[in-house]
Amino acid sequence: MDKQNLLTIGNLSKQTGVHVKSLRYYEQLGILLPAYTDPDTGYRYYTLSQIPVVDAIRACIFLDIPLKEFTGFLTRDQRRIHYKKLFSHGTMLAHRKIRDIQEKLRLLEKFRKQMGREEDLLLHGEQAIHALPEKYCWVAPYAGKQHTPEFNILITRIFDDINRCQLRLGAEAGLLSFHRKAGTEQFLYVEVEAAGRDARRMKEIMRLPAASFLCVIRQESGIAEAPGVFPDLFAQEYDKIIMETELFPGDYDVANPKFELRCSLPPGGK
Repeated sequence: MDKQNLLTIGNLSKQTGVHVKSLRYYEQLGILLPAYTDPDTGYRYYTLSQIPVVDAIRACIFLDIPLKEFTGFLTRDQRRIHYKKLFSHGTMLAHRKIRDIQEKLRLLEKFRKQMGREEDLLLHGEQAIHALPEKYCWVAPYAGKQHTPEFNILITRIFDDINRCQLRLGAEAGLLSFHRKAGTEQFLYVEVEAAGRDARRMKEIMRLPAASFLCVIRQESGIAEAPGVFPDLFAQEYDKIIMETELFPGDYDVANPKFELRCSLPPGGK
């Protein structure tokens, strides 16, 4: 073959600004094949018309389009680049990234507000009454405490299930129990934003109504100890919601975590 009008891989690298290692990687992916490989030396040669292909590959990288998808924007002979399709796909990915960033900002704002409430509880004493809004929670039966191997395994599984179901996380997680005349039930819960009807119908999703809670700071996890922590409230006959969450103040002590234990107040009373 006449190599006079061909480019070595080094020349292609100089003319495109793409490192030789990257060009070889594109070859391994099957998206930039040499026009000719010398059977004696193994040297790779490219045509001038392949420079726009390299430029299109760089466009994909800039737009965060996976390179494994690049062949979908080329004809098989690599003589035509479907730029309209490429930019349309890049636009879709950019909008998705914007939504992801907005979702992270929304969740961070919820964490910020939650952290502010927790720091206020720590600052002004070990007991306070807080009105908490309605919540939707992904729940699973669990009778233990937080910071145990069983707790860690179960909450990791729940996070995976929430992600698989494409639900949005809320700002809380912890232990939940209901004290009724019929008995007591205890769960591990993770707050989710279950705005859609389909999500609310899931058997794992539980709605907690808005309510006022008496909140206390605890040095250890132990939601089963609620009757002893709130004796005055447990002396009254009404259905109680008990929640236990770990506190995450601005300065979190990994060796000595603190917990917030809550007991719902009786309807219309304290």
